Amino acid sequence: MQEKWPRQPLIIMPNLPLAWLAGYWVVVTMLRGCGLKVARPTGDQVELALMVAVVWIVASGANQLLIYQNAPLTAANRYKDLAMVNALTLICTIVLAWGKPAVILFPRQLSSLTALMLALTLLLAGIGDYFVVVTRVRHGRLSLWLGSGALALSAVAAPLLFASSDHLSWLLAAILVALIQASVCWQLPRLLAMVPARRSGLYNLLVGFVLAALFASFLLGVATIAQLWIWVVYSRLAICWGLSWLAIGSGTVVIAACQRYQSDFRYGHAAGHENWFVAAGALCWVVGQVLVVILL
Repeated sequence: MQEKWPRQPLIIMPNLPLAWLAGYWVVVTMLRGCGLKVARPTGDQVELALMVAVVWIVASGANQLLIYQNAPLTAANRYKDLAMVNALTLICTIVLAWGKPAVILFPRQLSSLTALMLALTLLLAGIGDYFVVVTRVRHGRLSLWLGSGALALSAVAAPLLFASSDHLSWLLAAILVALIQASVCWQLPRLLAMVPARRSGLYNLLVGFVLAALFASFLLGVATIAQLWIWVVYSRLAICWGLSWLAIGSGTVVIAACQRYQSDFRYGHAAGHENWFVAAGALCWVVGQVLVVILL
């Protein structure tokens, strides 16, 4: 398949809107739930976000052309239909974001527009992952849908945990996070697979970062739920727990993408020292969490 179509669709780009919206929504929900004030975006920040969005729109248009380049797959009904759905979803996303950029790109509260935008970005990410899977046949690689699903579940779990004082909501949030953790543990052999990208130092740092976030999410989750159940108090531990969800989701998206790119890693600096780089990545996660606790 690759010989017939050497230029495959982009991998990370379809997941960028979901990563931004889910990340911003989770962080804002956590900070407000812990009693911290979140400043409203200024006009300059909104304009900057729109400028970045223009770059993403151009890349999305180019990606749509790459999707239609593969004549054998384009003739298949499922591929053709999903390509059309992807184009329509992309148009709806652009129109919605451009109509109310301050509300859509910087969500502060759950509304019908926020929910609709999250659903559209999740659809874009899911369909984009499908095009990558069918055009880049790689066996034994980390699932692309794992990262997208983790980001989506994080966006749902955040308001259940930080915007509610109901024990049932906390329990539902813990179950959603447990699904993320169980999925990553199930894919752990593929996460640690000795793919060519393991020769890259940055790749191994990211693997260690995700592994540390996964391990920390277990401990922080138990501590946070127990604290809420007994004292009904939100603390910095809860914020660290929420950040671990985002680290797992976004990290697995990038790792899955790196495993599928046919880059030349012959001169990678991590060759023969992969575990040291993984440990360094885990240490970076620990240092980052300590800084969050100190600075908040």
